[in-house]
Amino acid sequence: MPTAADVTSAVSAELIDCLVGCVDRIEHCVDQLSDAQLWRRPGPGMNSIGTILIHLEGNLRQHIISGVGGAADVRDRPAEFAERDPVPAAHLLEQLNATLKEAYAVVEQTEAAAMLERRRVQGRDVRGWQAVIHSVSHFYGHTQEIICLTRQMLGEQYQFHWTPQTAEEGKPT
Repeated sequence: MPTAADVTSAVSAELIDCLVGCVDRIEHCVDQLSDAQLWRRPGPGMNSIGTILIHLEGNLRQHIISGVGGAADVRDRPAEFAERDPVPAAHLLEQLNATLKEAYAVVEQTEAAAMLERRRVQGRDVRGWQAVIHSVSHFYGHTQEIICLTRQMLGEQYQFHWTPQTAEEGKPT
C-alpha cells in the first residue's frame, strides 16, 4: 500500500515532468524566432512571447518558490507586463530555467503534510497542492499560447516539436 510520501513523490514527479515538457516546447519555439519576433505583440493590449516568459517566471516564483517554499514574495506582477526593452532570448531562457530549477526543488522536497497546509498566495488561502497545480496548469496554458504565436508568426516555416513516426502514434498510412 503506497504511503503519503509515495503519493506525494509520484504526483510531484508528474507535475515536474509536465513543466519539463513545457519548457522543452517553449525552447523549441524560441529557438525558431529572432529577438525581434520574440518581442512582437500580435495586437494592442496583447503580450509578446518575451513578456509571457517573464510572466511565467513571476508566477512560478510567487506560487511555488514563495507560496510553498516559503521564500519572500518579491513578485512585481505589473512590471512583468510593462517590459518593453527587448531582453535577449538567451537571457530570458536562462532566467526561466533557473527559476524552474528552484521550483522543482521546492516541489520535490516538500513533504506530504506540508502540501496540505494552508498558506496565502496572491491574496488567496490555498493548500500547497493548489498553489503548485495552479502554477503548472498556468505554465501549460501559456506554453500552448507560445506555440500558437510562434506558428502564426512563422507560418509554413514553423518546425514542429514532434510528429508521429508510427501508425500507433498517429502517422498516416
